[in-house]
Amino acid sequence: MTGTLARTALFGLGLALLAACGSNPEKAPEAAATKVTANSEPSADFDSRCDADPIHELIGKTLDNQLATEARDQADARFLRITRPNQPVTMDYNPQRLNIDIDDAGVILQVSCG
Repeated sequence: MTGTLARTALFGLGLALLAACGSNPEKAPEAAATKVTANSEPSADFDSRCDADPIHELIGKTLDNQLATEARDQADARFLRITRPNQPVTMDYNPQRLNIDIDDAGVILQVSCG
């Protein structure tokens, strides 16, 4: 009887841990509100470095898919990373990546390469 109770308790604990690893439904609508694709890549093959100077005038504008694609193209970047407040990001340097930092409303705060 004790072995069955212990196995049942372990099984229940395992199910609880699996449930904790599931998605958070409260976060899903927030992520869906901004449809801009982070880490998107153009179809062309680029060998050059990103240059954020031509797109500094975008600071203060609201980012959408079209603006993000145009910014990536104008910066001659191969990759695009869009970061939101308190979002963890890798600290690796990629000279072909355009970084666009936005606020909670999707307004561009900063553009940089790397």
